[in-house]
Amino acid sequence: MSERFDRGVAAINDLGGGYEAIFEPMADIAPDLSRFVAEFAFGDLYTRPGLEPPERQLLTIAALVALGGVEAQLKFHIGAALNVGVPPAKVVETIYHCLAYTGFPRTVNAMRIAKSVLADRGLLPV
Repeated sequence: MSERFDRGVAAINDLGGGYEAIFEPMADIAPDLSRFVAEFAFGDLYTRPGLEPPERQLLTIAALVALGGVEAQLKFHIGAALNVGVPPAKVVETIYHCLAYTGFPRTVNAMRIAKSVLADRGLLPV
């Protein structure tokens, strides 16, 4: 497709995702969506200098907690954080920190997702 797309797919795969598994279900209805996400979010933003992958993942987790209603993306990025070396306790603490800014419902929902990801990896208790 493009250099940006290739960088983006590589960044997604470096985080432990599988580009195809994430975007294949939407290919028939929104084929350009996966290209937009790969090129911009991952090809442009995730490959910028200035932040290390663990920092990017913690920031992404905090933003997703604030958004709410993004369970699949939060699950992916919690897993990605663990894949790039973020300790489980830091993931949990990042979600805790969101409480004052996002409220109880979003924080509780995010913590449930974190618990599920950590449990699936045999990383409980934290």
